[in-house]
Amino acid sequence: MKLARTGVAAGVSPLAALNALVAAFAWVAYGLNAGLPVVWGVSVLAVIPTGWAVLLLRRETRRSDVIGVLAWIALLAIAAVAHVFGGALSVGVLVTSGPQVWRAIRHDDLSGISATTWWVAIADALSWGAYGQALGDSALRGYSATLLISALIVLSRIYWRRRAERTASGERQDLRAVLGDGDRVLGMRGE
Repeated sequence: MKLARTGVAAGVSPLAALNALVAAFAWVAYGLNAGLPVVWGVSVLAVIPTGWAVLLLRRETRRSDVIGVLAWIALLAIAAVAHVFGGALSVGVLVTSGPQVWRAIRHDDLSGISATTWWVAIADALSWGAYGQALGDSALRGYSATLLISALIVLSRIYWRRRAERTASGERQDLRAVLGDGDRVLGMRGE
């Protein structure tokens, strides 16, 4: 929603969005195969906003992102043939959120990342984890643990970047207050 509203993609990973779209389709397949209508039903709904994010990030998408998503598709296909599809999906959240976590760690401008998305991810992780625990489904429990850790990392990074920006902004304002009269005397303009 933030990306659509603002058009600001700073800090947002196109690879994460592409991988998430593939994962949504893969969870539909897993839910259908495992006879879990809740899993495939929610995943069908997830295709819509995830596909929208991919479209909004199309100008930011690089060749390496396309190569990355093709590797993810190949890995899922191999996992399905090897009968470890659920396991691949459970650690697959590393593939879907990992690029975003990595980008959030490496970039200073995180203005395009919505903290709300990651708070929703925490709720998502906790609810699917509880459901997975109740069913004894290791794929859902693994998904939950990995997404929870990813969300906490991204939220922590957003918090620290915003805190650093406020501190830097406050320091500049304090300096302006101290130098304000001197600037006028010297005929200089503030930042």
